Amino acid sequence: MGSEVETSGTSKSAVSRRFIAATKKLLEKLMQRRLDDRRYVALVIDGIVMAEHTVVAAWGIDAEGKKQILGVWEGATENAAVCKALLTDLVDRGLRTDEGILVVIDGSKALRAAVRDVFGETALVQRCQVHKERNVLEHLPEKQRDWVKRQLREAWRQETEKEALAAL
Repeated sequence: MGSEVETSGTSKSAVSRRFIAATKKLLEKLMQRRLDDRRYVALVIDGIVMAEHTVVAAWGIDAEGKKQILGVWEGATENAAVCKALLTDLVDRGLRTDEGILVVIDGSKALRAAVRDVFGETALVQRCQVHKERNVLEHLPEKQRDWVKRQLREAWRQETEKEALAAL
């Protein structure tokens, strides 16, 4: 550019440090936010593995259908200790379950046990249909998957348990 033009730059490392600091601050705010200002009728919890870490996320759904991230927790796996810490933290921050709450999970036994331990009888646990469908289809030959997927979805559209079981 020539010596008469003053230039300055920001290194990739500086940008990375700023991003990490800003993200940390926002995450701390999220994880400390009170939850007693809204009544959640459903709680969805799921984990995802990234590199060598499992991140478990929880989001609430209110009576109007509005979703809100309630928190994220990191652990080595989606184990009972991580799941129980997650749920206990939600309750400590004001999540109300006294009128009951629907908890949608992926089928993890550790997560189901944590829900039972922390919420007791106030929680109705529902297995996530997307996870269930994936699990079922993974056990089938490729040529059978489309047909079985259609059958599952048709059964899940039924009005009553009896109709759904008959469709299955």
